[in-house]
Amino acid sequence: MKSLRILIALLMIPSTVVALDSARAVTSTQAFTATMSKGYQPTAANGGTDDYHCFVIDPHVTTNSIITSVTFKPQQKLIVHHMILFQVTGKDRASALALDNNGAGWSCFGGTGMGSSFSSFLTTPWLSSWAPGRNTDVMPAGYGTSIAKGDLLVVQIHYNLLAIEFGGVPKDRSSVVLNTVPASGSNLKPLFADLFPAPVELACPAGVTGDLCDRGKSLIDLARRTSRASALEAAGLNLICGQSAFNPTPNNTSTCDRKISQNELVIKATPHMHLLGRSMKLILNPGTPGEKVLLDRPQYNFDDQSPTVLSKPVALKVGDTVRVQCTFDPTLRAVLPQLKKAAPRYVTWGEGSSDEMCLGVLGVSHN
Repeated sequence: MKSLRILIALLMIPSTVVALDSARAVTSTQAFTATMSKGYQPTAANGGTDDYHCFVIDPHVTTNSIITSVTFKPQQKLIVHHMILFQVTGKDRASALALDNNGAGWSCFGGTGMGSSFSSFLTTPWLSSWAPGRNTDVMPAGYGTSIAKGDLLVVQIHYNLLAIEFGGVPKDRSSVVLNTVPASGSNLKPLFADLFPAPVELACPAGVTGDLCDRGKSLIDLARRTSRASALEAAGLNLICGQSAFNPTPNNTSTCDRKISQNELVIKATPHMHLLGRSMKLILNPGTPGEKVLLDRPQYNFDDQSPTVLSKPVALKVGDTVRVQCTFDPTLRAVLPQLKKAAPRYVTWGEGSSDEMCLGVLGVSHN
């Protein structure tokens, strides 16, 4: 239950060039590259088709810096479903290196498992992320993310083995490139990720039957092939969003309202669902005269999860409500090449490619 309690508590080799940014004078920029120290052979346990693995990678940052963009370089794009980058500061350095086991990495369904702030996929502060359609995460003009000299990174990679139909699974040795400017003298404002998830409860379509069409059996299977934390998150999200944790009503539309607890300025918005996703919206103060749509993807495309930079930043104030709303089509399981061979199932929130997510990510400034 620890993951559930934390979830509930939260949801309240460098090269030098010269660049000009609107928020700073001409200054030197540096590109720091961090690469997995060893090639990794992804495997899926207990009949699953997904492998969440974490690795410590060292960008060898030589001075306190501000990240202006992150370029992800997944070596095996066919099987890399997504990559999330976390920052490792001095206090967590020893535990991160211990988990990394000399470059072998570690299984990390449900989050990196490192330190109190790395307890779950949702409660971990993200430094940056990659999904199909967005190799480079460029910070909006005037904003960046801080990284200190000597900081390490943890990269969480979701390997989706559904894409392998013939032959063996190739080894992967992915990398990231951080483009930075020195923190000293920079006027860039810090940018943070604010996550807005909603539960997913998709029953088997009419006429479709199977053992895993039972929600309880589906959750047991989810925990077996991924982690208990995933099943806890599925239950916890329902509880947080005003539904029954263990007996929710299935619906092809997922929604959740969250009260804002800290003044923020929204700079960009990004959608994340899996293969059954059809549309997503993020709405500020829905149903009021001040309602404003922060993100609208009426035709969600899994292969293009690029962010939308708002034409004008939008202020979120304490007490405001942000609603995330996703629609899904469970019938796609029977026709999509990646899913049509999988057994029919009741689909919940989960980290596997055959599971689903409804997650809106806002890039915000707290200043």
